[in-house]
Amino acid sequence: MKKIILLHLALFNLAFAYNYDEVLLKAQASIFPKIMLLDKKLEYKLIDGKIVYTIIYDKSDYFTALDINNFINTKYKGYLDKYAYRINLVEISDFSQRTEASSIYVLHVGKYIKKIATIAKEKGVISFSYDINNLKNGLMFSLSIEKSIVLYLEKRNIPSQDVDFVDSLLQMVRFIDSKTFNEKIIFNDVLTPKLIYVNIVKKLSFSRSI
Repeated sequence: MKKIILLHLALFNLAFAYNYDEVLLKAQASIFPKIMLLDKKLEYKLIDGKIVYTIIYDKSDYFTALDINNFINTKYKGYLDKYAYRINLVEISDFSQRTEASSIYVLHVGKYIKKIATIAKEKGVISFSYDINNLKNGLMFSLSIEKSIVLYLEKRNIPSQDVDFVDSLLQMVRFIDSKTFNEKIIFNDVLTPKLIYVNIVKKLSFSRSI
C-alpha cells in the first residue's frame, strides 16, 4: 500500500512539474557549487563549519530537487575543495529569512522569485537560478549552454558588503542587464554534460589558483 501511495505521489508531481532540461540541470549542479569557492568572504557564511547549499523548489518539483541533491553528492562526495557541505532542500512555502543557507539555488517557483532574491540579499549570500530570466528579478547567477558554456551575472544584484569575488571570476562571466533581456537571446543546448564540466572547471581551477 505504501509503495502505491508513493507511486501515486510521484506521478502527481510529474504531471504538474516544470519542464526542465536535464543537461542544463547537471551543468548547473556541477558548476554552481564551485562558484561559491570564488567568494573571498565564504568563511563568514559557513554554518557549523559547513557550506549549506540550499535548493528552493515548488512542491511539484521535489523529485527534481532530490535528483540534483543526489547528483551533487555523487560528484563531490561531501566536500567542495577543503569545505564540508550539506544540501538543504526547502520547499518555497517553507523558505524564510530563518532558512539556513550559505548560498541559494532556485528552481522554477513562479511569483516567489523576488521574495527569494530579497532574502538572499539580506542574508548576504550568492543566489543562483535555473532560469536566466530570474536575473532581472534580483537573483545573481545563471548558466546557459550555447556554443560553449556561458556563466551569466547580474552585477547589480550582488550584495556589495557581503560578497567579494576574486577578480578572475568577474573576467570570466558575461554580465547581463535589462537591455540583454530585451534582445530576447535564444540559447542552444549543444554540449554534453562531460564537456561542459571539463570546460568550466578548467577555468575555475585557474581562477582558484590565482
